[in-house]
Amino acid sequence: MIHGTHRVAPGLVFLLPAFLLGLLATTQVQTQSRRAFVPSPYSSQDSVKLTEAALALQREEASLKIELGGLRVELADVQSRGANVSAEAAQVYAQIDQLREAAGLSEVSGPGIVITLDDARLPATRDVRSIVSAIVHSEDITDVINAAWGGGARAIAVNDERITGASACVGSTIQINGTLMSPPFRITVVGQTDELQRALNDSRTLADLRARKAIFGLGFDIARADDLRIAAYSGALNIRYATAR
Repeated sequence: MIHGTHRVAPGLVFLLPAFLLGLLATTQVQTQSRRAFVPSPYSSQDSVKLTEAALALQREEASLKIELGGLRVELADVQSRGANVSAEAAQVYAQIDQLREAAGLSEVSGPGIVITLDDARLPATRDVRSIVSAIVHSEDITDVINAAWGGGARAIAVNDERITGASACVGSTIQINGTLMSPPFRITVVGQTDELQRALNDSRTLADLRARKAIFGLGFDIARADDLRIAAYSGALNIRYATAR
């Protein structure tokens, strides 16, 4: 599960500084009126420079994720070759593979569901409270993720970012695994389709999203899928404590 219950702070290597992220959010506020309501205390020139710096950090982060992913593939190859040494080694590496999947470090594929969350398109003349209710917040994504885990999900990704115990969904400008995102948000879930749909369609689950869809036109759709692929987590693992179950 993610923030609210089991969210863990993401690796510092990949997090943009909170101060810079706040300024970037302010910039988006100015250019996307439907997602912004706070006037910026900074000049437009300052905002442009800060946005450029944030985008540069984002590109660097993406490059580091690719490099880290390649190293993890090499490590998995070394481990698979080590499994051929003996029966005992094969058993150990089989356990490692299970742990890798549980930690989100291996690709997962199979049937499941896709949930799409998107901002409603309300006119700017609507009151602020309505506009706030008509956009997707980080808490909405968190609620959907937690509901999917409750329905027995094997793996979850948001806009192709794998969700793990090291993930966090934070910010007014939504950030997952250190990656800034904008709507629509495509939440891919691999698992038993019927169980997942029961969990997500339960009237006691995600009631607020359903109400805002009906009243404000918030985008909230659930669809079955027969063949989904969720890539391995590509970010840093900064977990200091863990307990085996």
